[in-house]
Amino acid sequence: MTPSDETSGAAQRRPYINETFQQRIRPYIEILNDDEAKQYFAEAETAVEQLAAIGKDPEEVLQIMENIGLYLSGNSGKNFTADYQKIRLSEGRELWSIQLPGGGNVNLFRTPDGDMVLDTGYGCCYDDVEKMLHTLGIDGFTHVKKVICTHADADHCGAAGFLPVTPLMHPVTKQILDAGTRGFGSDTRNEELERAYTTTINTFSKMNVPDHVDLCKTEPKKMHGLFPVIDEVEFGGMHFEIWESLGGHIAGQLFLYEKNEGLLFTSDALINFASMTKARKDYCSIADYLVTSVNVNSEIARTERHELMRIAKEIDAELKAKGKRLLLCCGHGAVSMLDDAGNMISACEPIHYAAQ
Repeated sequence: MTPSDETSGAAQRRPYINETFQQRIRPYIEILNDDEAKQYFAEAETAVEQLAAIGKDPEEVLQIMENIGLYLSGNSGKNFTADYQKIRLSEGRELWSIQLPGGGNVNLFRTPDGDMVLDTGYGCCYDDVEKMLHTLGIDGFTHVKKVICTHADADHCGAAGFLPVTPLMHPVTKQILDAGTRGFGSDTRNEELERAYTTTINTFSKMNVPDHVDLCKTEPKKMHGLFPVIDEVEFGGMHFEIWESLGGHIAGQLFLYEKNEGLLFTSDALINFASMTKARKDYCSIADYLVTSVNVNSEIARTERHELMRIAKEIDAELKAKGKRLLLCCGHGAVSMLDDAGNMISACEPIHYAAQ
């Protein structure tokens, strides 16, 4: 092939992000002004080129990008569905774990002192979740007095700007939100893919970044296994230790442990995939496809998973001796317990909700 042939081939391939595709996704990027949209299309073009270079079909890449918007818009409003678990805690407290159709769980603690939200879900799900809560006899998010975001992905902090209080997060999470790429603070080799994916998911899901945030402490107080215990939060009679992740899934990710209630929140480092529907698992696989791995460092992520499971089994054994069990609250899927073989099973059967 001559240089002119190569040039001709390149001209036939580009642009991948053509006018037709731009028009197809316009409904999902309405919040971007003209300059922002132009920059996004340029970043997306580079991402498609990189994925094509490793053997992925550009047309399939474009369709999968569009599928994010199609899935989120097709599972909202009158078509919104979710699953939830209502778990009774001590002294009149309750944990409502709401598993959204796309994205991470919303964890709502109801206490005599008010409500606390741990992870907010996508911005585009906020109205639907609030309506769901009203339908279930809860006064929406009216009584929320504390919000904690475990990490910067849109499905975990995307509705933070809608909630009535300033959210708490790791300083690196704030930096990731400011930088506009989930690759910030990591040694990922896929920075251009991470940036294009971050803009896609944040925009399509209508992320609402809060104007102000509270930052957790970062100086280690002690260690719990491999994880530094960097801060503590008191709310509604509960005492949460905040553990800092090793940064396998994303830099700045937090885990939370409430000893008295036996709750371990692992965010996206540990997930009960078996409890998820096929549609939700398929949607979660989009990130793997578009950035080659949902984790910014897969090796570190494996280390985190193994360590969290080791710790979970250790804590569960201690609680069993007291007649209690550890509840594993993962970033996606059902709140779980460990069976005799050490595998995660749903702590109670999730209840299905459909918009009325």
